Amino acid sequence: MQEQLTKFITDRIQLTEADLQQVLSCFHLLVAKKNEIIGRTGEPSRRMFFVNKGCLRVYYIKPDGREATRRFAFENSFSTSLTSFIGGTLLKEDTQAVEPSQLLYINREDFYRLLNTIPNWEKFYRGFLEQAYIINTSRLEDFITLNPRERYQLLLKENPEMVLRLPNKLVANYLNITQEALSRIKSGS
Repeated sequence: MQEQLTKFITDRIQLTEADLQQVLSCFHLLVAKKNEIIGRTGEPSRRMFFVNKGCLRVYYIKPDGREATRRFAFENSFSTSLTSFIGGTLLKEDTQAVEPSQLLYINREDFYRLLNTIPNWEKFYRGFLEQAYIINTSRLEDFITLNPRERYQLLLKENPEMVLRLPNKLVANYLNITQEALSRIKSGS
């Protein structure tokens, strides 16, 4: 059950066997059904998820009721709403399993306890934060500098799995375009 998580962690940091077992003991299984909400706007972010199988979508609900997808997390990746998780504030976004998903999660208290007891866990966390910063900044830059067709082509190049696995509705939402615009882009018109 924890083989993928173990590999993910040990590919990034070195831990003694005792430290690794301490880290792994803090993770718990959550099986989420398709479309199940596992983090809801207005609640505190108490968990950081590792996707063993499936896909998570993190999205905002705009004042007019429309959704705006911030990110997807597929297998072998972590997902949480960092501003809420770090700051202990209420969530401003929802997290949904868009496929039946097998997740391992660590609660906020255990995560921060590990930071205080296992020095290399801090190195793991720093790497996680740096990667999140790069991803978020790149996404913002793409929205500012690229047109919809260029954003779609970049998505195909960098993350073709997203286009292959997810419905057009979600891909279009992620790209901040209509489904019709996505269809036109795909057809080359």
